[in-house]
Amino acid sequence: MSGASPEVLVRNAGPVTADADSGTVLLGQSLSEWRASTREELGIPRGAIVGCGHQPEWWHPGIAAKFMWAAERAARDGAALAWLVIDTDVRDPAEVRVPVETDGHWSAVTHRFGPKVAPGTVPAERPAFDVRDFEPAHGARPALPCVGVGLERMRHALAAARGAPDAVAQVVDAVRACTPVLGAPAAVVRSSALLGTGLGRAIVAHAARDPHACARAFNDALAVAPRAARRLETDGPGGPELPFWTPDAHGGRVRVTAGDLPALHARGAALWPRAFLTGLLARTALIDRFVHGTGGDVYERATDAFARAWLGTALPSFDVATATLKLGKMVPGAIYPISRRARWFDPAGDGAGASERKRAFLARIERAPRASAERRAAYRAMMADVIALRAADPQGILPPAATPEERARAAEDAVRNDRTWAIAFQPPEAVSRLQAAVRAHPS
Repeated sequence: MSGASPEVLVRNAGPVTADADSGTVLLGQSLSEWRASTREELGIPRGAIVGCGHQPEWWHPGIAAKFMWAAERAARDGAALAWLVIDTDVRDPAEVRVPVETDGHWSAVTHRFGPKVAPGTVPAERPAFDVRDFEPAHGARPALPCVGVGLERMRHALAAARGAPDAVAQVVDAVRACTPVLGAPAAVVRSSALLGTGLGRAIVAHAARDPHACARAFNDALAVAPRAARRLETDGPGGPELPFWTPDAHGGRVRVTAGDLPALHARGAALWPRAFLTGLLARTALIDRFVHGTGGDVYERATDAFARAWLGTALPSFDVATATLKLGKMVPGAIYPISRRARWFDPAGDGAGASERKRAFLARIERAPRASAERRAAYRAMMADVIALRAADPQGILPPAATPEERARAAEDAVRNDRTWAIAFQPPEAVSRLQAAVRAHPS
């Protein structure tokens, strides 16, 4: 059973009040007006709203922490709780990674509670599924007793939710049943519904009027957070690419260009928000105080830049919450001294951090546009420098692993130290410790 103490990070943006940013103007209307109409369309209650969101899957403790903090903030500030479920990402909601033990060694396997789906399939509109038992390969078993208990609870919760309208609702209901400490949302909203609202349609119309401006603002925003999304193409046969998806006939999604919009509108095809457009809608119209994890903290910088450049709007602030809670006993993890492993990738360094030489190369790569020839050339120059420095000191700069046994040990250590196992695998006392640590943070 886990005896680990959770490490929790919370950053809050101050008290939560309804319509604190109501004077902000967005596409010719006040934020207050957009919030009232959008929330009525989506079944979100009136008054102050705190919320967060994620893809429909079995959330790990870092994700669970932001849901716990959202529930705590809502309770403290007398606000309602709302969840945003990202059902338009390429994920299989019936899938979960499981740590297993075979002959004393840990490894990870993927279990699907439902049938396998084709690559590139999105959860939106996928039907609910019959639940499959966990049947590991011969000789394998759950790595810890709490993992086996968690698998059985997950299976039972999914079976109890088999009558849900679709797979997304089935999994979200099961997650709530297995981890009630995440809170009881007054509303659960899907990302697939956002562009069907009045505000969503206004966003689409605004993009259609000047698609070049939309794509340019989107791509410029990526300078703030280059890994937040892929750049939009601006010179294809269909005109500029826009930050929307549309479903295809095979359960997947395809990109949308300005030239696609008339035909999509004519046949009533759905449009879904891409990348940080989802965050923009969540923070403006759905929720007064959105709670992000550390990943969202990074890409919301691009969201803010996009909103300023394209819509002339400053977005409301957001909270950040995350946690690390390991499963079982931690192991050292490094089979070589850190300095030796680090110098293989940064021969000019000493293992204590990136060398000035390496930082200069990385800054050059970062400045270059994503997927550009300039960026590829900068990367090749960095690797050529690394190879030359290795050759200059062949005895002092050694590769980080030499034998199959060492590589296998390193792989097993990574499994044991993984922070992303589903929180449903944690024993109840570990979940309680995590909740207490989250609640300990001041408003």
